[in-house]
Amino acid sequence: MTVEVTLEKVIDFALEVETRGQSLYQKLAEKFSGDAELHELFSTLAQDEEHHAQQFSALRDQAAASGPLTEEQQVYLRAVSISEIFSPENGIDQNLDGIVTREDALERSFRLERASLFYYKAMKEVLESDLLDSMIAEEKSHLVQVMKYMVTGAKMRGLGDKF
Repeated sequence: MTVEVTLEKVIDFALEVETRGQSLYQKLAEKFSGDAELHELFSTLAQDEEHHAQQFSALRDQAAASGPLTEEQQVYLRAVSISEIFSPENGIDQNLDGIVTREDALERSFRLERASLFYYKAMKEVLESDLLDSMIAEEKSHLVQVMKYMVTGAKMRGLGDKF
């Protein structure tokens, strides 16, 4: 028997992703406390994820007023949520001891931001929301900034970063 996917469940999943992402980034900030740039990067990402969690809580109230999802929308959102980075066994905050180098840490961050962006864009297809648009733009910015950092070592300053 398949469990019904509702907008509330979709948003609860996104909220869990943000909460686990915040935890990951806090742990990475501590782990790389000797590297000022990585410490700042992960501290900033942790703060942003905390802010996103608050936004998803507000969005959940808005979603409660929306109608039910079609079967196709339910299947689509369930399919998009299937990602290694979201898996409880191998996901966001698992095997932190396996993250040894800055490349390991940046790769984990990139995968999280990419998977989150894909999921939130799928949410956008079933939920019209300026708040969701804003969060998608922020996740996109995180993805670009982490990638820039991976490629160039550029310093990330947060959501206000202009490039």
